[in-house]
Amino acid sequence: MSRRAKAVAAVAIALFGYLATGLVAVSQDEAGVVRRFGAVLVEPWGPGLHLGMPWGIDRVDRVKTGQTRTLAVGARGEQSAPMSTRPDPAGDDFLTGDLNLATVEAIVQYRVADPVRFLFGSRSVEEGLTAAAGSALVRELAGRSIDDVLTSGRAEVADRVGRVLQESADHLGLGVSIRAVRLGRVAPPAAVAPAFADADRARSDRRRAVVGAEEYRDRARADAEGRVVEVADRAEADRNRLVQSARGEADRFTRVLAQAARDPDATRRRLYLEALAELMPRFARKVVVEPGEPVDLTLFGDEPSRRAAQETRP
Repeated sequence: MSRRAKAVAAVAIALFGYLATGLVAVSQDEAGVVRRFGAVLVEPWGPGLHLGMPWGIDRVDRVKTGQTRTLAVGARGEQSAPMSTRPDPAGDDFLTGDLNLATVEAIVQYRVADPVRFLFGSRSVEEGLTAAAGSALVRELAGRSIDDVLTSGRAEVADRVGRVLQESADHLGLGVSIRAVRLGRVAPPAAVAPAFADADRARSDRRRAVVGAEEYRDRARADAEGRVVEVADRAEADRNRLVQSARGEADRFTRVLAQAARDPDATRRRLYLEALAELMPRFARKVVVEPGEPVDLTLFGDEPSRRAAQETRP
């Protein structure tokens, strides 16, 4: 092969190698942002193999859109543990609405939503997010008391900070999506930590007392309701018994009334005999006399009276 042919082959190989630099592979969890002659293409490249312009014309920046990134705001690391170090107002302490200091750490998790804005929307996405998260945290803590932040308000604070941070990120054009915000360490400064610990124990004692009182209330209510049901059942049974008895008496009176209408004399005689049958067992002494014969009423008196009557009798 002549020298000229070798030179042409070398140039062809070099040209092919140069053109091959335009072949770019983008991974599954990535997006490729292409800059052509320095101008950013509107649509990023998705996962797969792409053929673009060779090196020097195209430049591809790969951004992991499926990766969850983490950012810490506030207290960081072992050296800033709130119970063991002096407060650092420039770092980890925030002012609450009741003019107390609270040591707070917020953990922000986010993903890349717009690769172009993520790369070129700001000089540093992390610095912008840190400033925006710190601002949202300061604003939210400034409207709450320290007791609320330390106890029941943690979840609400994190939720509101997340919403405000997403609005700020969209306004700044950072190209990120806030996945979650949670509060890590939340504690009072070391100088007043013992007082807050005592207050927390007092709140725990109060909660236990309230729970005990509620349990006693529930037991007492259940017992009272049981007694109410028992009394109501007993009263219902008595009512039914009295109603049945009254109905029986009413039916008996109705039958007697019908019989009296048919035969008054027999009815009076029957009632007379029934009255005697009911009254006679109540008397301890009974005297039978013939019709028209006088009755000695002293026979029905007590024993001393009867003796006295017999002694005075001639």
